[in-house]
Amino acid sequence: MIKRHSFAAFTLVELLITIAVAAILVSLAVPSFNTMLLNNRLTGQANAFMSALNYARAGALTQNVNVQVCPVGATGSVTCGANWSAGWIVTTVPAAGVGTLLQSYKAGPNDPLLSAVAFAGVTATTINFDPRGLATTQSNFKICDNRGAAYARSLQVVVTGSVQQGPTPGVAVWGGALVCP
Repeated sequence: MIKRHSFAAFTLVELLITIAVAAILVSLAVPSFNTMLLNNRLTGQANAFMSALNYARAGALTQNVNVQVCPVGATGSVTCGANWSAGWIVTTVPAAGVGTLLQSYKAGPNDPLLSAVAFAGVTATTINFDPRGLATTQSNFKICDNRGAAYARSLQVVVTGSVQQGPTPGVAVWGGALVCP
């Protein structure tokens, strides 16, 4: 008598159907994942800039010196640049001599773009905190990515030195809608 063994296995049709269902599920998940990734980049950039501003203010208070936040110039230098979207540096501003680089952030090619927004006709090129933690002027900023203003984030530094981040994407913390290029 011949014994037959039965093996449990998938047929080719079952395997193809399983792969097709998996492909459909992945194609539905990828856009949501991409949106989540872009939202996290915006939030991360806003949090990093807010952290740098708070660090500068705390440094001014604890070290009893003027501290500034400005666009990054040359890497590792205390020289300010002109483009906020390239990143920023935190430096001391002594009465005489060269300041000390306290912190630096260089933006990557995929990072959202940080830019200053004019307030009372003045666009911030630096944010200075005095030894009392006060900012010299109010400064407004927006952070935009390629999806436009509906997803943009806003930050504001008021003259008391307080730093505020807008709670709602697309709406400026100082009021009104954000505009992204």
